[in-house]
Amino acid sequence: MVKAEVLRSDSFILALRFTDAPHHVLNAIRRAIIEEVPTLAIDTVIFVENNSVLHDEALAHRLGLIPFVSSEAVNKYRKPEECMERPEETGCSTKAYLEVKNDNSEEMVVLASHLRVEDPDVKPVYPDIPIIILSKGQRVVLEATLRLGKGKEHIKWSPVSVSTLTYQPIVKYDLTALSEASLRECISCISNYDSKVAEKMAGTLRGELKLDPLKPTSLLRYCAANVCGNNVMVEYLEDELILRFESIGSLTPKEIVFLAIKELKEKLDAFMNELKPIVQTGVKGVSQ
Repeated sequence: MVKAEVLRSDSFILALRFTDAPHHVLNAIRRAIIEEVPTLAIDTVIFVENNSVLHDEALAHRLGLIPFVSSEAVNKYRKPEECMERPEETGCSTKAYLEVKNDNSEEMVVLASHLRVEDPDVKPVYPDIPIIILSKGQRVVLEATLRLGKGKEHIKWSPVSVSTLTYQPIVKYDLTALSEASLRECISCISNYDSKVAEKMAGTLRGELKLDPLKPTSLLRYCAANVCGNNVMVEYLEDELILRFESIGSLTPKEIVFLAIKELKEKLDAFMNELKPIVQTGVKGVSQ
């Protein structure tokens, strides 16, 4: 029976531990989190004036990488597939405007907060992202179009900075054969990884411990290979998997995982609808 447990949940990170869950299903969810969840980002930019040091293309690229709050947008705007052929149709996009000029200071830092978006529900996740520095007399005027997109089209539409699927680590140890000096050296090394783990190992000398799945085991593996010898082994439980991802802020982690599963289900439903008549035709052919 599949079991799920929340290991960490905050504004940006969600980590879940699954027991006895199919690996291919969890990996499909991990990939959907990166590639299939729609978010809002700047797609095209029309420059009216730009006498700054940055070329139009470089400035447009910077604008495209600014994350925008998309919680309302995913329900308000039409899906990217529906707007691919006719992006100008109603419900496919919204506009953002930037009109700044440095009249007084030696340098003026233009921030994401200077963008004026038509939709009041859409705003930069991080208003203090610097876009460009204008010298005195320089001016930028532009019109940008924002639309929903997916990470498989361009990474700027991906809602996460990282999405991983890893095994639950454990450590097996038998320190009874070590000399007193070697034991102290081994425990001292492991304490640099985790003092509580080192304390438990020193107290029992033999056993097995489940490790913190969100903590890298590289230091512990170094101790096992170079200090403790074959007396300490780091292994991984194949029936326990950790799904961990970090949001860039355009959507909450809970919104991301539910949208990923929704998108995956829709793909499976579409696949089944295509496959059903083929299977039915094949069955009829066999019966005849």
